[in-house]
Amino acid sequence: MSHADAALLENIASGQHQALRQLLQQHGHAIYGYALRRLGSADDAEEVVNDTLLAVWRQAQRPRQLQIPSLRAWVLGIARHKIVDILRSRGQHWRETADEEGQLLDTAADPDPSPLDRLCQDCDDIQLANALAALPSVQREALYLFTYEGLSLAEIAAIQQVPLATVGTRLHLARQRLRRSLATTEAVS
Repeated sequence: MSHADAALLENIASGQHQALRQLLQQHGHAIYGYALRRLGSADDAEEVVNDTLLAVWRQAQRPRQLQIPSLRAWVLGIARHKIVDILRSRGQHWRETADEEGQLLDTAADPDPSPLDRLCQDCDDIQLANALAALPSVQREALYLFTYEGLSLAEIAAIQQVPLATVGTRLHLARQRLRRSLATTEAVS
């Protein structure tokens, strides 16, 4: 974890409300986008942001050492648990969300094209949405965190609570499946 992130977490632990606001400014958009993509509801996404901040507030005040690769990874890991809680309460499982036209809901924190967007410039949004929807959820999640959130393999491993090699394998398989799916779709068109 960077020195700035450690200092921010220390300020949160000491009860400084401004530090929590700073965390929200730095990571709130990523939490919201991540939750909206998974839940498909702006209200639920806002709830995840609030619940995540509350959990950060509570956990930062505990006297223990956090073993996390980055503050962003830790916060998104907490958000993931909050998302899963909402899905369980609905009797649902992890999924991608699409709008009425079949396009994936996306509020990526980075406005620049992602590597996935650059890879798929020749395919349309519906083809991409269908190809992503066909991926197993753990591969789709790893690809999202890597591509749209810009997290490292170690950070994704911490969020998904799996070994680093598993994340690498998930990303590799997701890319292979996307390439095959998009190539097949273009050949049919």
